[in-house]
Amino acid sequence: MKRIKLFKYLSLILLILSTIFIYPNFEKKLPEWWRYFFPQNSINLGLDLKGGIFIVLGVDEAKINPIILKEEKRRIKDNLIAKDILIRSVNIRQNNIVVSFFDKNNLKAANDLLTSDFEIINEESLLEIKILPKDNLFAENKDILLKQVKDILNNRIDQFGVIESSIQVASGDRIIVQIPGVGESQRDRIINIISKTALLEFKPVIQESTTKELLISKFGQDRIGNDLQIYESPARADEVKKFIITTSNAELKGTSIDDAFVAYDELNRPYIAFAFDSNGSDIFSNMTKKNIGNKIAIILDGKIKSAPVVQEQIFGRGSITGNYTFEEANDLAIVLKSGSLPIPISILQEKTIGPSLGQDSIDRGKISMIIASILIFIFMILYYRKLGVVCDLALIFNIFSIFGLLSLFGVTLTFPGIAGLVLTLGMAVDGNIIIYERIREEMEKGKERLIAIDVGFEKSLSTILDANITTLIASFCLFLLGDGPIKGFALTLSIGIFSTIFSNVIFTRVLTSFFIMPKGDIK
Repeated sequence: MKRIKLFKYLSLILLILSTIFIYPNFEKKLPEWWRYFFPQNSINLGLDLKGGIFIVLGVDEAKINPIILKEEKRRIKDNLIAKDILIRSVNIRQNNIVVSFFDKNNLKAANDLLTSDFEIINEESLLEIKILPKDNLFAENKDILLKQVKDILNNRIDQFGVIESSIQVASGDRIIVQIPGVGESQRDRIINIISKTALLEFKPVIQESTTKELLISKFGQDRIGNDLQIYESPARADEVKKFIITTSNAELKGTSIDDAFVAYDELNRPYIAFAFDSNGSDIFSNMTKKNIGNKIAIILDGKIKSAPVVQEQIFGRGSITGNYTFEEANDLAIVLKSGSLPIPISILQEKTIGPSLGQDSIDRGKISMIIASILIFIFMILYYRKLGVVCDLALIFNIFSIFGLLSLFGVTLTFPGIAGLVLTLGMAVDGNIIIYERIREEMEKGKERLIAIDVGFEKSLSTILDANITTLIASFCLFLLGDGPIKGFALTLSIGIFSTIFSNVIFTRVLTSFFIMPKGDIK
């Protein structure tokens, strides 16, 4: 009896908690005090139910490897400088990093420093060493870069005001983006925000010229693309086009931006204002101090947006001007604040799913669940009579607790997820049938009704747990290895399994003690 009393309290607690968790689904404007005591999550409808945008992004491995190699080159250079090793240059040649020195002493010091971490070919006669990339360099860094892309895209979409998006890294260097509830009118803005690399760089201008050839002849072709870079400066129709040469590596990048927002000039034209974090503010302050009277180029995605002359030292703030509409300025502010993508991405597939298709899926999902539930209810009552009523009540409790858990975790419900819920209903009934058949067996052996019920529940427990745990393991594997719809199916099925075990083992036992044990017989 003590166990039954404990089961009653546990069932009551879960019923109350499920009610609290489900409530935000029906009331969007929750009281102010609610957020301090209870969760505000609700079930989100997936793309196939609500409509929206489905985008597949791809990355070109031919573009990723040079970026990884360039970052590795920077790390090696910084490491050598930190150890006071004097170097002439660090360049990339045929997927290898080549470091040149002024003398053999520095070459030997660098060789000793780097040998433990890299495979090195020593070209002592040329006063240079060739560093070969590690076998796993590109694979490891590619995974890191894809994870960074996913996080940045999440930030961009969140700032756009979409809270139900799904971004997943899939096999084959693909990123799948699903944004429910976004219509055709917002499609172009969303795609622009997602696909823009937004690599912002600040570089002091070394020299300007009206022709690119003059800059190449002065600084040398071998330096262009390695430690120097040439850009075309923006010019109005009445101005002469100019070319600007800067260092390849930027002293300051958009990763140091702490905030970005739309502001207006004296003519009420929108522009993007930004503020650096403490580290970026120090770098920008020193950069402007050293370049008073010279130009600093503001470069976005490889194109110069402006190259103003520094009049005085600037502390921590800057701006990007141009012929922007408010919407364009706001979108650029969003991507700058979210951070630049570490690698360029391209759109491989894009489609808009209309809300009518989504509503049709919702209706079909509702109908399938209702029909499945009604058929189960009728069958159980006709076959098991009072125990069938107990089973049906336990099934209602199970559905209620499942939706409570889905709401608690803010799960995005998809059509395969609904299929997982329907499957859960069948599994829940299977558990009750196992219990009832065990009770029947004990009754046929001549045991009293109360003893038969106790023994029936105890003997069926291991079977119920074994069946559900094996299904849970399979569901867990689907969740880890699958993506998109498969993950949705696995997640709802897993939540349903936990709820079903509680319903079969605990709640059904409580109902049996109320309706069957005090009076009546079992048929």
